Amino acid sequence: MVLGMDIPMTGTAALLELLSPFVPDLEIQAALPRRTGGRRAEWSSAQLLRVLLLLVLTPARSANLLCELLPEQRAWRRFAHLPNRRRLPNGRQLHEFRARLTPGVLRQLNALVLRRLLLTWPVGQPGVALIDATDLPAATNEYKKKPRLPSPRAKRRSVAVPLRPAAPATLSATKSTRCVCGSRTMPRPSF
Repeated sequence: MVLGMDIPMTGTAALLELLSPFVPDLEIQAALPRRTGGRRAEWSSAQLLRVLLLLVLTPARSANLLCELLPEQRAWRRFAHLPNRRRLPNGRQLHEFRARLTPGVLRQLNALVLRRLLLTWPVGQPGVALIDATDLPAATNEYKKKPRLPSPRAKRRSVAVPLRPAAPATLSATKSTRCVCGSRTMPRPSF
């Protein structure tokens, strides 16, 4: 990159041509060797990572949409080093490759890309600091239900006030009555 040069818009062929030399293909191949699980490997790790980078560098925001748009976008295929318009990676292949990208591998590749970018930085140009948010805690509690705080205790009243009106004093006890019929004593039914 040249000092004072305007960076092209996202998704344009000019931006992809400008950024393509900074992607370390050989180092990607060394960090992520091919694992096919018995299948023939159609794509190198560098090609698949470049396709995933297109999710950030283009307006396509899902892997399925990217796979649909790849046949029409020659500049995108050129950036990902995909020579054939009809033979392209599918969603399953991208998903399997993403499963192999551990945070350690991504940090290693990020350091390689950053090193390549810093090699082109002009000597007298002042630096720009960017916050690295990898070690910051994620804001995941924002949408959770918050626990209820206990309600404050009621103050004691100075004068004892009955909570219910006084009930009239009555006796409501049931007396046991028995019916004597012949020689047997039976309880009287209560209705």
